[in-house]
Amino acid sequence: MIIAGGGIGGLAAALALARKGFRSVVLEQAQQFGEIGAGIQIAPNAWHALDALGVGALVKKEAVFVEHLFMFDGVSGEKVIDIPLDKRFAKRFGNPYAVTHRADIHGSLLDGCKALPGLIELRTNTKVMGFDVQGSEVLVKTANNETLKGAALVGADGGRSVVRERIVGDTMPLITGHMCYRAVLDIDDVPKDLRHAAAILWAAHNTHIVHYPLRGWKLFNLVATVIGKHTSGGHNELALPEEVLPLFSHYCDQPLKLMRTPKEYRRWMLLHRQPVDNWTRGRVTLLGDAAHPTLPMMAQGANMAIEDGVVLARSLEAHDDAAAGLAAYEEARRDRTSRLVRAANDNAARFHNPALGDAQGAARYVDSEWQEAKVKQRYDWVFEYDPVRVAI
Repeated sequence: MIIAGGGIGGLAAALALARKGFRSVVLEQAQQFGEIGAGIQIAPNAWHALDALGVGALVKKEAVFVEHLFMFDGVSGEKVIDIPLDKRFAKRFGNPYAVTHRADIHGSLLDGCKALPGLIELRTNTKVMGFDVQGSEVLVKTANNETLKGAALVGADGGRSVVRERIVGDTMPLITGHMCYRAVLDIDDVPKDLRHAAAILWAAHNTHIVHYPLRGWKLFNLVATVIGKHTSGGHNELALPEEVLPLFSHYCDQPLKLMRTPKEYRRWMLLHRQPVDNWTRGRVTLLGDAAHPTLPMMAQGANMAIEDGVVLARSLEAHDDAAAGLAAYEEARRDRTSRLVRAANDNAARFHNPALGDAQGAARYVDSEWQEAKVKQRYDWVFEYDPVRVAI
């Protein structure tokens, strides 16, 4: 198998395939395998996949097992929702909820792949430029003028996937207008009254702020999102506080105190595509952001990619023919991932509701959108999913 892309999804796929006895080569265009970004939330459904890959214990070493998911009105400071993540939650869904650094989960997957050199070959400086299918082989062309042969090709090459261009043929990802400003802080620099064992979201009109601890309480993740017209494409660009802080000036003192802490931010424009139902063609398929890029408002982007890897390997194991296995993989994953993409879109509107900040309007908003029964309906199906047991 040839896997284009050595991010979280590509490595998860390689590791899952190896545990089923399939050999693969992972092609990473960068000079080394690594992960940029900051925090990531790991829900029970992702822990099922990580445990199946044999790296769950590694990831847990630096993960922080938060005790609550909180949402606050960013203007008034009033609590909107509290989802407890206690032992009852872990028992109900079969695994806990945690937060960690993207580099830590990527590093654990990379270590798992390196431990299986007979089954997984890792190549850097290898950018996939195109492919052709000839009979029972896929010929993959690289920027180094190489042609690699494999039984199948998995495009795990992100939201601007070269493989997707050939299979789906859709336009470039849509610019959503959502600009994220990210910072990772030393925990000692974070105000003590904000060091909660929780993933916290402050919501307000056209903006929201998320923060939580990382790396065994050594670091602290901060992400602030604003909707509007932006002149920058925003891909890991430098942004100074004088650009960021005015965008959140309508917030109450507590989140603003945290926002004033970073000396600099990194600017990211969020991209988006609508779900599609044709990400597989014969012996070529897509995985992770290449198949179903999503807004982060369900905190499930990387979780979906890891799930993909597990289901992909199970599907190929269940079928003698690679094309049939890839078709079964898409069939097993399409409805769930499409539903998650749509749910993230819906949450983007919920987090940025103009009623927030007005006492009467906020009360009506909470009553209509965040009743316990509605929250359960919105999230339980996400956490209940187990990629190890889903029907193929």
